[in-house]
Amino acid sequence: MRGRLDWKRGRWNINTETTLIHRGLRGWQRSTGDSFTYFRWQYDDSEMHPVYDEATGVGKQFYGRWQLPALHVNHSETANTEPRDSGLYIVDSLHVTCEFDQLAKTGLTDINIKHGAYQRDRIAYDNILFAVKQVDIRGQIRRRDIIVTLDAQQIRDDELVNDPMFAPYLRDFSRNPDPPQPPLAAEFPEEGGDDDPYA
Repeated sequence: MRGRLDWKRGRWNINTETTLIHRGLRGWQRSTGDSFTYFRWQYDDSEMHPVYDEATGVGKQFYGRWQLPALHVNHSETANTEPRDSGLYIVDSLHVTCEFDQLAKTGLTDINIKHGAYQRDRIAYDNILFAVKQVDIRGQIRRRDIIVTLDAQQIRDDELVNDPMFAPYLRDFSRNPDPPQPPLAAEFPEEGGDDDPYA
């Protein structure tokens, strides 16, 4: 009697496959990848206007900053950021490709993604602050998420009113009541150190 292929068990099971995939992705990231800074919004500790959804009091509070490795980051800069005659303006956009396991270290789970709990989170890249607009799962093995992409849009200075935590990212420091500070520079984790996400 011939044995069915799906009954056989061998070396290549789901755990082995996902482990090898993650190992390969991390090797790729170390050699040619990038990194970005992620902030998770704290609902309980934030104070916001009940009508205008703007920060009041202590402002919007965030967990972080987490410096996360990315397989690729595409920052699309706009040619003209001046407001149009209609009052609208164009902003930069950001597209990030990374491992789901690394993003999960910020507390963002599959359930959060399905229910859009990331829509108040923020990303810092190139000393510019972005608002997360969309998170998509791009690769799975038996429902184990492997690759995730994040799409974000630049936050302009007038949208950072009463957000003292992000004052260093203001492009126009006259909007900041506190003394101006230099923008936060990107910090790459030292391999093998306490902040190494792969340690």
